[in-house]
Amino acid sequence: MNSENERGQIGKSLKIITDTFDSCNANYRILGLTLLVAHTSRVFRHINDVDVLLDIKAKDCIFEKLKNQGFELIRKTKAGFSWFEARRSDCLGLTFLLIGEFRENYFSWLFMKFFELRIKADYLRPTRYNFENIQFIGIPISSVIARIRQSFLNPKRKLDKQILGNEMRKTKIKIYNNISVYFLGLKLPYLYDIFSFFYNIYGGLRVMFGQKYEIWD
Repeated sequence: MNSENERGQIGKSLKIITDTFDSCNANYRILGLTLLVAHTSRVFRHINDVDVLLDIKAKDCIFEKLKNQGFELIRKTKAGFSWFEARRSDCLGLTFLLIGEFRENYFSWLFMKFFELRIKADYLRPTRYNFENIQFIGIPISSVIARIRQSFLNPKRKLDKQILGNEMRKTKIKIYNNISVYFLGLKLPYLYDIFSFFYNIYGGLRVMFGQKYEIWD
């Protein structure tokens, strides 16, 4: 697919996605490569999926509308992590990475019965993006850059870093303590950041041996 065709497919897919989210009055954030493509107005890497963080109150409405539009909803599990994907042959897929609850100071996602992942509200501050005249809500570009810095051994992030250029150095960011793990309501300080650090090394080693950085990719 050439760049212009891919731009058209991304725009078409974002139109379907945002119309569905708006019709369900959903609180959501689009994440990942889609933000960089919109931010730079350049399709510099192929997009397979639009990654989404979604408030659980809109889940049933959105899933029902997606099914009515011909999407197949699939639940996937790998390495103890579970997520949903929505597939339709003529547009980009949707990957619902986390479905939880937006609260005043953080986003909450419960897992493994007694554990909770909390993402600070500042890290997820609703930020409006525009691509092919389609507006959608993502997270701040500073948060995207923080994630790139944390996973610098991922080959995809190296290209993202090159595309952002001087913005990587000039943007004020907070790399650590944006995401925390809680057990029975008690914070386990820096556990998520420690996991991210060691996974970055593990992912880098996987790449060295010809495998993909992400075990779930």
